[in-house]
Order: sequence, then structure tokens, then C-alpha cells
Amino acid sequence: MTTIESKAPAGQHAALASRAGHTRGLRPHVIAAVFMRNLQSYFSNPAGYVFITLFVLISSCVAFWQDAFFANNLANLDQLNVYMPYLLLFFIPAVTMSSWADERRQGTDELLLTLPANDVEVVLGKYLAAIGIYTVALAFSLAQVFILASLGAPDPGVLFATYLGYWLMGVLLIAIGMVASALSANVTVAFILGAVFCAIPIFLGIIGSPAGTLLRRRIEDWSAPAQFADFGTGVITFAGFFYFVGLAAAMLYLNMVLLGRRHWAGGEASRGRWMHALVRIASVVLAIVSVVTLLDHFGLRKDASAEALHTLSAESRELLAQLPADRPVLIQAYYSPEVPREYVQVKNDLLGLLKEYAAGSGGKIQLNLVQTELYSNEAREAQKRYGIEPKRIFTSEQGRQTSVDVFLGVAFISGVEEVVIPFFDRGLPVEYELTRSIRVVSRSNRKKVGILATDARMMGGMDMRSFSQTPEWSIVTELKKQYDVSSVSPDSPIPTEINVLLAGQPSSLTQKQIDNLTAYVKKGGATLLFLDPLPIDRPDISPELPRQSPGGPFGGGPPPEPKGNLRALLELVGIEWPSVDILWNPYNPHPKMDLASIPEIVFIHRGSGASDAFNDDQVASSNLQDIVTLFPGLLRPKTSGGIEFTPLLRTNRMGGTIMWSEVVQQGFMGIGGINPRRRWVPSGTSYTLAARITGTLPRDKADEPKPDAAKKDEKKADAPRVEVDAKANVIAIADLDMISEQFFEMRRRKQEDLDFDNVTFVLNCVDVLAGDESFVQLRKKRPRHRTLTTLEEQASLFNEELQAATKAAGSEATAELDAAQKSFNKEVEQVRNRTDWDERTKEIQLSNLQEVAERRLAVRKQLIEDKQQEKIREAKAESERKIRQIQNSVRFAAAAIPPLPPLFLGLAVWIARLRRENQGANPRRLA
Repeated sequence: MTTIESKAPAGQHAALASRAGHTRGLRPHVIAAVFMRNLQSYFSNPAGYVFITLFVLISSCVAFWQDAFFANNLANLDQLNVYMPYLLLFFIPAVTMSSWADERRQGTDELLLTLPANDVEVVLGKYLAAIGIYTVALAFSLAQVFILASLGAPDPGVLFATYLGYWLMGVLLIAIGMVASALSANVTVAFILGAVFCAIPIFLGIIGSPAGTLLRRRIEDWSAPAQFADFGTGVITFAGFFYFVGLAAAMLYLNMVLLGRRHWAGGEASRGRWMHALVRIASVVLAIVSVVTLLDHFGLRKDASAEALHTLSAESRELLAQLPADRPVLIQAYYSPEVPREYVQVKNDLLGLLKEYAAGSGGKIQLNLVQTELYSNEAREAQKRYGIEPKRIFTSEQGRQTSVDVFLGVAFISGVEEVVIPFFDRGLPVEYELTRSIRVVSRSNRKKVGILATDARMMGGMDMRSFSQTPEWSIVTELKKQYDVSSVSPDSPIPTEINVLLAGQPSSLTQKQIDNLTAYVKKGGATLLFLDPLPIDRPDISPELPRQSPGGPFGGGPPPEPKGNLRALLELVGIEWPSVDILWNPYNPHPKMDLASIPEIVFIHRGSGASDAFNDDQVASSNLQDIVTLFPGLLRPKTSGGIEFTPLLRTNRMGGTIMWSEVVQQGFMGIGGINPRRRWVPSGTSYTLAARITGTLPRDKADEPKPDAAKKDEKKADAPRVEVDAKANVIAIADLDMISEQFFEMRRRKQEDLDFDNVTFVLNCVDVLAGDESFVQLRKKRPRHRTLTTLEEQASLFNEELQAATKAAGSEATAELDAAQKSFNKEVEQVRNRTDWDERTKEIQLSNLQEVAERRLAVRKQLIEDKQQEKIREAKAESERKIRQIQNSVRFAAAAIPPLPPLFLGLAVWIARLRRENQGANPRRLA
């Protein structure tokens, strides 16, 4: 074939090339023959196993040897995902460098190209062989999955998507590496060219544009690591899939062009063919870019994770469908590349869900993810434009307390509307916050929530008693993210256009103010009542205490108007609230919290034994798990016509009630504290702490239908009107402390085992009263990440040992101090019992003895405390040593076990090859 081509006229080359590539269809057996030839050639050589062993060894070290793997505490391959593209930058050229270069070096290319096979079949055979080699290497690296499984329960869907991403990256880079091999007859040069060519899609965007610019971010989105990123989190994107496969096809076409150039004549005809080929390649690449962009626009993605980590809820998808096309939403997310261990899951959830929103919006959401380093241009932009500041996070790593400043904020912009979440704390439900912010910023009309101005001062303001400015409560700040929140004065009739009214401690109002509140409720106004017998944060507004003057307990102003009576309001809504009764209950689902002496801290918990602890038939309370209340009151239904009293939260039967006067100690300045000698008597009764009030409100006599004669007289003067019965829409909660600042702070920090639903419950109540329940289920959603449970159990065991050692050291110190005190008491008793001294001498001796003993005890106490602290430090050091020992054992196992199979297989091939080479040889000539 080569001889004929060399003698053929130039005009016949095109026809010969055409017949070589297109006169026959693809023949699988020919492709398989070339495939097996190259595959057997690679695996019959021990050097091939060396490359695979090195690949598995390095990938295992990258995955498990970094401290971030143990710090993040996630059963995945996040660390390997970061470095895998750069690892392939050297491994793939090692596989492809011999594809064409070695054929030329050995002179076998002439033999290969004269076989009865067209160029496409030869290229595909070699390409599939290289993919087969790479697939085998990935299969050997699956040992890392077994190591993960021994440390926890990794998500199989995430690992499948991750390895699919690894494989697709290899599919593209192998095609690029074969292009480099086709350009040289030297294997070393082919390896270097392959690494240079493969670096283009890997480092795309890093060179050529200033850091932080929009152009650079857009170019980086087309890099191989950026396209792989979603696969590493468990999301299979069709755009990413086509990106790798499409560009691989384009590179294979370039291989075809390079292989077919042997058919071309020199001179102008050759240059023309090169130009024609380059135009065709550029057209193919442009077409691939267009298809990838189109697929990315439609957001075709599949969440492969078993925990559905990146699947939007039905509420979020419905919101995206309802977004107006003429009001696109721009999302600017600023995040630190590295975050402390406690915030890794939050960051992953945030970035993953933001991509899902953008992908599912059909172009209505424009997403800009900005990696933000301290003092960078991006940080300056976040701070000046959106008020997103870095937050200092304190964390503990390997026994050392460290702090780091972290960016994790998002800004939502649509037209003139703007919503900013400065920082995503651990306890914030990510999808709920994102969905709520998108809806708020995309709609100009918000429902109105009014905060009734009571002595609780939920809106903040000037406190005339302390002459200081008090901030607004966190519940108000939270509501402002969703509603149009304003202060409502109780001194005048409450406007009915308010959708929900929050009344905190209405017992502090005057009678006129209570009447205005009652009139609003009577008209069917949605109201959330907080009725608390003893607000711990503000005990001065307890219903049993009189109102204080603006100048505080010392006066300084006009005498305050006395408190009013809530009886009419409570009777209207069918509630009985004994304002002097405080609930107590000994049930405590958190044994680490020693609350035996404060049973007035009442827990509503699924495991309390009360089957109706949470009313699952009501949206506001369904699916909640744990609520804590502080010195709460109780609610009882009171027959009132068509009113329906539906309990939402109830205690078990282990507790009872105690009088307000028995709990508090009153002094000249007001409440002086909690009575430590109060007595608790169980009642064996379950109590209601929160209830929903619905049904028809009773009418006053003035509202009742009038006789027919009176109606006829009214018709002469007024237009006819239709009488409509008002419907009750009230939720009452017998604890104002449920929304105190400490619960919002605990929600933000998400302390271990203290994930209370207080805030969620109150926000649910507001949504239910407002008739907007779209966010209730989102608020309760908590993504579950697979963690390193084995290491967690070991760390928990070591922590228990540490606590036991600390307790023992404390007990030992107490015993030594008690012994020293007893020794002193014994010496005092000996002095007192001496009969040869008079009383004056005894007093002098006792005084001297006491002075010496106090100094001795002080020194002894300091020594004992120092000894105690030293033992605690030793216990902590021992605990950290054991943890590091386990981590090191994992590191060495990860480095030693995965490379063993390819290493042993390579040794077996090498031994078998030596035996074949030595067969038939003269034994005398063998070494």
C-alpha cells in the first residue's frame, strides 16, 4: 500500500485517502485486533505495572495523608479530587507517549499502516487500548474505596460519580496525549509534549487574565477541573459529560488528520489541506462548545448521591418555575478556599445547592462563585459592595486552639432589590435560606408582620432604665429576611392590613392597649401571642410585678399606668392562662447538661414518652424533634362557642406546676433570684405549652343580629350590608424565652447534641398565620453527610476517658483539700482541749495557728490545683496522641495496601517473562 501510494500521481492521493477511511464501515474485529495488540504490549511489560503502581501509590497518599482528610471528617475523596487533574497530567502522557512515537522508533508504523485497516479503525483501536490501560489503573485504585468503607459509610452514589469523573477526564486527556505522540518519533519528547498539551485544559484560565476578573472566572469554567468539580460532589452533569466526550472526539479527529497527512503531497496542496483540516477542527470545537453551553443552560444534571445532597426540594423547584423571566436574579457568592472542619459541610452544601439553583432556573439565575482570600480584590468587593465581612472562627486542630477568618456570604440582586446573607453559620438550613432569599428579592410585594410595642421591646430602642440602646431581637432580624416588618403601637387601633401580629408579653400592656389588641383579634387578625409567667431574660415584665416607671425602680418619672387585664382577650379566643403557674418537669434528654436542680427548664422531646409531644397533624409542629423552654407557663382550653383549641406542644406526665411566688425571691430592687429551697410536687398530668386557636369568634351584643324592625329602620338610612362571622387565627405560646437570644446563637453555632427547634417552631407559626407555608418543610430539611464514623467512635471513646480522668483529678484534688482542712481542724481541736492554757492564751494560739494554717492551705491549694491541671493536660495529650496514632495507622495502610496488587502482578509478569526468555537457553550461559 505504501509502495503504490508513493508512485501514485498527486491527484490520486485524495481518492486513495478516501478509500482508506471511508470505502468501508467500521469493522469491530479490526478495532479489537489493534486494541488487543496494544493492550497486551503494555501489560506484558513490567514497566507498565510500575507506572500503575506509582499512580495508585501517589493517589492514595494524596487522598489520605493530608490533615484536611481527618479535619473535614467526611467519607469521600475530596482531597484527591483537588489533585487528580494534576496527577493525570503526568500519568496520562506516560500511557500515551508510546502510542505513535514508539511505533515510529521501532519502525512498526509502516507494518501497522499497511494492514487491511483504515485510519479510523487504527486510531480507535489504539485509543481504546489506552483507555483500557487507564481503566485498569483506576480499578486498582478502588482499594481506596475499601479503606473509606473501613473508616465509615461512604455514599456509593458520590463515589460512583467521582470515579466517572476521573474516567471522563482520562478519556479527554488520553486523546490529547495521543496527538502529542503523533508529533514525534522520540518517546521522551512525546511525554513532554503530552504533559504540555494536557496542561492546556487543566490550567485554562489561570494564565492570560488578571486574577479575580469576570473573564478569568468564565474561562476557568471551561477548564477540566471546573467541569469535573460537580462529579466530585456526586452530581453527574450532562454538560460536563459532553465536554469530556466531545473534546475527546475532536482530538481523535485531529489524530486522524495527523495520521492521514502521509497521503498528502507537498507544496501548496499540502498547505491548503492543513488549512482545511484546521478549519474543520475549529468548527468541531466550536460546535462542542455550543452544545455544552446549551446543555448547561438547560441544567441537565443528575444527583447520584444516596442522601440526595444536591436535590432541590419541590418547594425550591416550584419557586424556580415561578421566577419572572423579566427579573433575573444575580447571585454573588464569596467563599474562602479553605474553611475549618466545622464549616466544610456548610460550604459544600452552599456551593452545591447554588449550582443546582442556577442549573434549574433556565437562565433566570446568574451565578458567580468567587473564591475570596483575605485582603484580595474579591474581599474588598464583598466588603464594600455587599457588606460581607470575614468571620473569625475558633477551632481546635490536633490539640491546638486556632482561629481563622472565613468568607461564606451570598448576595442576591434583582433590579433594585437586594438581599445579603453576610455569613452562613453552621445551624442555618442552607436550602431554606437560599430559597427564601431568592423569592424575596424576585418579588416586590412582601407580606406584613407587625411587632406590637410592649415592655418586652422586641424591636429594640432606648432603655430609659439603663440609658442604653438595646438591639432588636434576633427573631425580628430573622423575620425581616422574609416579611415587611414594622413596629405597631398599641395606643391606637391596630391596622387590619397587617398579615400577622406578634405580641410579646401582652400582660405588660395597659387596659386601653389590651382593648385595642382584643379588637384586632376580634376582627380575625392573625396573632402570635407569647404569654410567659416568668421571662428569664426580662423578669421585670412578669405579670405578677407592677409596671416600672421609665426611670427604673428609683422612679425619676411620672408614675406608670397600671397593667390591664387579659381576661377579655383570653375568653375571646377560648384560652385559660394561669399567670402564676410555672411548669416544671425532670425529663432531660441531654444528660451532659446537669439540670437536676432546675426542673423548670422543660424539654419537649420525641423521646419524652408523650405521644402527643409534637402535634404532627399541624404544619407548625410536625416533624420537630427537640424544643426547650425556660420557666414556661401552661395553656388550657376554655369553652367559648365555636372556638377550637388544638395543642401543638405538650409535656409528659412526670412534672407539675409551681407557684410564681415560690420560685422567685423578691427584694428591694425587684426579683432577687431563684429560690433554691422551692419544692416540686408532681401532678401526674400532661400540660400544653402552645396551641392553635381557630373557629368562629363569639360576637359581642352590639354585633348580634338585630330584630327585623330595627333592620328596616337602618335600611332607610344605610345601604344594605352582609354580616360575616370573624374567624379566629391565633397561636398562643406560654413562653417568651423560647425566642431569646441564646437559642438563636445556639442555632447559628449548631452545638453538638443541642440542635433545638425553638426558632424553627416560631417561624413556622408565623408562616402558618400568614397563610404562607411554602418554607415550613424547607426549614426542617437537614442534609446528611457520610462521616468517618469509625474515627468518630474512637474519638468519642478517648473523650470519655479524658472526661473520666478530669473528673478523677478533680475528685483527688477535692479529697486532698478536705484532708488538709481536717488536719487543720484537728490542730484547732487540740488547742481548744488543752487545759494548761487559759482562754486568752488559747485565743492567741488559735489566731496564730489560723494565720499559719491559712497560708499553708493557700500554698497547698495552689499545689493541688497545679497538680490537677497537670493531670488534665497529660490526659489531653494522651487523648491527642491516641487520635494521631490512629490517623497515622490509616495513612500507612492507605500508602501500603492499594499499591500491592499492581506491584505483585507486575512481579509475576516479570518472573514469567524471565522464564520465557530463559526457556531453551544453555544452562551454562545463564547467570
